[in-house]
Amino acid sequence: MGQFQGGTSYQAPQVLLVDSNLERSRFLRDHLASWGFAVTVAHDGYSGLRQILNNWPELIVVDSDLKGWSSSVVIDGAVRLGSRAPVIMLSEQGGVAPQRSSRRRVVGVIENPSSVAELRSVMLSALSKSSHEGGPLDGYDVN
Repeated sequence: MGQFQGGTSYQAPQVLLVDSNLERSRFLRDHLASWGFAVTVAHDGYSGLRQILNNWPELIVVDSDLKGWSSSVVIDGAVRLGSRAPVIMLSEQGGVAPQRSSRRRVVGVIENPSSVAELRSVMLSALSKSSHEGGPLDGYDVN
């Protein structure tokens, strides 16, 4: 869990999880919440874009094999909506890679979506980088 520098309280970082696998999304939502994140879940690309527009998450975790709209459509749509949130892609080994236009936004690809340790490491790194670049988490201490 984090805190603002200087010991004052903070609002939990908003994470959007876009995953069409219901069982895995519940599993990941529970882990992310236990790490102190405010988690919103969308089960398809359209709902994911609506959540981006409504909640402006600081971090987006997206399944590479979404039903309906592809993960690249979600990532590119987030950019067009003005989101600066870094994206972590969940992909089964040998799964779909992000399209060229989406790659700049993707900060990590987790090839074993059930590996919560790897996901946490990539998330903390992305949040730390966003904080150092003066992003939406400026002042949030991920350590």
